[in-house]
Amino acid sequence: MHRRIWTITSALVLVLGASFVLFHKVTSIGVTAEPLESREVNKSVMQTHTPTIFMPGWATSANSFNAMIGYMQGERTAGKVMRINVDFFGRIHVIGRLKKTDINPLIQVTFDRNLGNSYQPQAKWLNQILMLLKRRYHVNEYNAVGHSWGGSAMVTQLIRYGNDERLPKLHKMVLLSAPVDESIDRPKDVLPSGKPKRSSHSYRQLIADRNNLWVNSQAQIFNVYGSANGEDTDNSVPIVQAQALRYLVHDIVPQYHEILMKNTNHHQIHTTIRSYKLVTNLLFGKPGKRP
Repeated sequence: MHRRIWTITSALVLVLGASFVLFHKVTSIGVTAEPLESREVNKSVMQTHTPTIFMPGWATSANSFNAMIGYMQGERTAGKVMRINVDFFGRIHVIGRLKKTDINPLIQVTFDRNLGNSYQPQAKWLNQILMLLKRRYHVNEYNAVGHSWGGSAMVTQLIRYGNDERLPKLHKMVLLSAPVDESIDRPKDVLPSGKPKRSSHSYRQLIADRNNLWVNSQAQIFNVYGSANGEDTDNSVPIVQAQALRYLVHDIVPQYHEILMKNTNHHQIHTTIRSYKLVTNLLFGKPGKRP
């Protein structure tokens, strides 16, 4: 009897282990890189050499933005040139290469360790990635797109560490349902000034460091959040948690914009054609075509 129980337990452990390995492999496989040449670019977008970094949210990795990147490549509006993976030990691995002549180049960030109870490690790893891009590839400015906790990590990196001269400057940031202060849930939790009545420890740290934003005050920040079924939430992130960014950037970043996507839940905000078109337009749209 004991031997049978041991056999069943061992088999279950093996199945769970194999499932975890398979899940990790599937979520870490990025879209095939297709660098974009000038002659191929869709005429509806601007041509720039500024790289755009894609940051996934909790429990996701390459699968978070595979479809969006694939859409941009299919439409010839941008081209993936590189994947940067952070392994379980925090080591950074670069797959591909970034050239100065690349048009609207995309960099897909993936994490082997993506099931933690905080996005603070991702914020620190992003900081290391940005340092590497400036040191090794002479990147002086960058764009960033982040979904959920990926966007929260981007905000944390920008405010807490963004004044470091070893980092490139932010050009554009697009946040997709990024909870900036998870201690609030309803509009009545916020003062008329936009400051939460109560706030998390991480948000209080951002308030203390908000003057670091002056280094990137020229940036454009697009804070996109969803409303599912007309409610004040996308069924995962309450709108006020995303809007908490407003208080942090006021009087420092003039080009801060909020965009509400109606009838959009937390998953749809980064996995629908509508979201692909919106992000493409915010990053590469010609003047006069942005929402």
